[in-house]
Amino acid sequence: MPGSRVRPDAIAVVGVSHWSAPLAERERFAFGKAVTRRLLQARNGERLLLVTCNRTELYGVGSTDDLRGELLEGAGAADVSLDARSGERAVSHLFSVASGLDSMVLGEYQILGQVKRAMREAREEGALGPLLDELARRALQVGRRVRRETDIGKSLPSIPKVAVGVARLVLGELGGARILVVGSGKLGDLTARALGRTGAQEIVVTNRNPDRARTLAEAVGGRAEPYPALDRLLAETDLVISCTAAPAPVLSRERVERALAGRSNRRLALIDIAVPRDVDPTVRSLPGVRLFDLDDLREWSSVSVAPEILDAARTIVEDETRDFQAWLAGRTAVPTIRELHERAEAILDAEIRRIPEDEREAARRFGRRLLRKLLHPPVSRLRDGAASDGEAYVRLARELFDLDDERRERWNGGGESE
Repeated sequence: MPGSRVRPDAIAVVGVSHWSAPLAERERFAFGKAVTRRLLQARNGERLLLVTCNRTELYGVGSTDDLRGELLEGAGAADVSLDARSGERAVSHLFSVASGLDSMVLGEYQILGQVKRAMREAREEGALGPLLDELARRALQVGRRVRRETDIGKSLPSIPKVAVGVARLVLGELGGARILVVGSGKLGDLTARALGRTGAQEIVVTNRNPDRARTLAEAVGGRAEPYPALDRLLAETDLVISCTAAPAPVLSRERVERALAGRSNRRLALIDIAVPRDVDPTVRSLPGVRLFDLDDLREWSSVSVAPEILDAARTIVEDETRDFQAWLAGRTAVPTIRELHERAEAILDAEIRRIPEDEREAARRFGRRLLRKLLHPPVSRLRDGAASDGEAYVRLARELFDLDDERRERWNGGGESE
C-alpha cells in the first residue's frame, strides 16, 4: 500500500526455483564467486544467498523490492519474474526448503549442506546479522528434525540417483556400459558412487583437477582420464553424465558433432545435471543424440510420499515457524526494556544526588536492589507479551512508563521536580 512502512525486522526472500522458472532462466542465476560476494556485501542490511541446482534465493531483512532489484542486477536478467515472500511466509519457506519439502526430489538431504554453505559465505562477507543467522540456524534444526521424526527422504532418490535411473532406462542394465562422468565435485562424487553400485562395466572420471578425478575414480573402481582427452572419451563412451561448475557449456555442439563422427552411427546419451548447463541445448537436434537435463529429470524424480508423512513434516514446519515468529516478536520489546532500565537508573541517580555524599553508595546499592525487584514482573510480562502481540504490548508499555521520546528530558535528570 502507498505510504506503508517496512518493518525493520521483516524477513523477506526473492528468487527462482524449478517450480517457477525453466532451466534456461534458472541458470542465469547460477552466480560465480564475484557476483555472490557483491550480493552479500549487505548494502541494505543482512543478506543470505542460497544457490542449488534448482533454486537461487536471496534472503534479507527489509523490503522484497530491494532484494528483487539486487538479484536481477546480479543476474543481468531484468525480464525474469521472481517469486517473493515476506514475514512469516518467508520464514516458513526456508524451513520447508531445508526440510526437503520444496525440492525436486522430496526429502533430498543435500539441501542441508547447501544451507550451511550459504551461512558460511554470508558470514565471511559480513552479511549474516542476528536475524538471518538465527533464521538459518533454525532452518538447519528444522531440516534435521523433519528427517529424524518422519520418514520423508528415506529410500527416496537424490538427483544423482535419478540420473543413474535415467541411464538405466536409456541403456538397460549397465553391466556392459561404458559411462563417462565429467566433473568430480559434490555432484560428480555422488553420481560416480551411485554408478559404482550398479555394476557398470566401466566408469571413467575426468575433471580439470586430475588429482580429484583420480581419487574419485579409485573410490568407485573406475579409471581417471585427463581432461584434454574429452574429445576421444566422447567418441568411446555409451553415456555421459556431466556435472561441472563451469560457467559455460563444456560440451558444445561442435564438440559433440566431432564425437559423433567417430562413433560409427552409435547413439550417444547425455545427462546434464549441472547449473549452468554443461551441454549446449542445441545438441538435442543432432541425429543420434539423446539429451536429458534437470528439467527432463524432474518427471523421473516424482516419487509418491504417503500423505501422513507429508502432513507430519508440514506440521513440524508450521510449529517451528510459529516459534521463530514468537522469538522475532519478542525482540521488539528489547529497546523498550533497555529504556525502562535506563530511566529507572536515571531517576535513582537524580535522587541519590540529593543526599549526603557519604551515604550515596549504600543508597545506590539499596536502590538498585529495589529497582530489580520492582521491574522484574513488568519486564517479564512485557517480554512474554511481545512474543504474542509485540507491537500492542510495546506501545502500551511505553505509554504506561512514559517512554515517549519527547518526555525523556524529564527523567534524565534534566528538570524533573519533586
